[in-house]
Amino acid sequence: MPKSEDKDSKERKPRKGVYLSDIALKEITEVLTHYDTEQKIELIEHLQQIFKEIAEYYKTNNEESIYRGYSDRQQQLLKKYGKLFKPFANKRFDNYFDFNRILSIKNYYTAEEYNQLESNEDLIEQDIYELTTSMRNFLDGELHFLYLDREPQFSDTESDSREENDKESTEMQQLLALHYLLKAGFEIQARGSNSVSDMTQLAHMLLGKKFTNLQNSSIYKKYKKLPNFDSPSQLVKDLKHIRPYFEKLDLQSIVDLINKDLKTAESDKKNAKK
Repeated sequence: MPKSEDKDSKERKPRKGVYLSDIALKEITEVLTHYDTEQKIELIEHLQQIFKEIAEYYKTNNEESIYRGYSDRQQQLLKKYGKLFKPFANKRFDNYFDFNRILSIKNYYTAEEYNQLESNEDLIEQDIYELTTSMRNFLDGELHFLYLDREPQFSDTESDSREENDKESTEMQQLLALHYLLKAGFEIQARGSNSVSDMTQLAHMLLGKKFTNLQNSSIYKKYKKLPNFDSPSQLVKDLKHIRPYFEKLDLQSIVDLINKDLKTAESDKKNAKK
């Protein structure tokens, strides 16, 4: 090939940062096909950090604090994924930290061209900026749509706390409803002549909760104090919650009992604020 054609071919090469961005995008797109949604999310978050580290590593060349962070995360993922990590590991994203060889590794240069390079033809800051900025935008977009496709994610602590609060609230409202049904329909008081333990076992059966003993029963602890188990403020909320169910059934005697206790609870609530 004539030398003029070699020169023209060299001049037609894309900018180094753009070229590396295209290669990295293709590698990431291909490797993610091996993983499910949650795995993709974890690996993309890892890649996001990698390209942030590449930009910082270029500026500081601080291998101990920057490259080591990448290496430690990579090792943790390897331990977690085992053989499933092979497709990702085989892409050797660590090569992007090798600024002196990455263009040759990714075939930007032929071997002959690479051997003829002068030192000032290595990657410059603009190349790294183009690469890392392009990857940041691409990965942010991919992650955005993966988040939109995933099921809601809550920590165990948040979930347990929320479920416990919902459970307590629902149980209290159910017990209050049962209390007013028995009181209005059969004149059975929570702390009347009937045994609280017997009432507790009935409540367990009606609410579908297994009964073991009184000491382990949250229903028993509440039933002994009905309707004033909780704070006046919470009782007001619970009474207002259950009242519409009886209003719809036109059970006025129960509504009257609720309204009476609600008036007392609202008064106690006001006094508690003083």
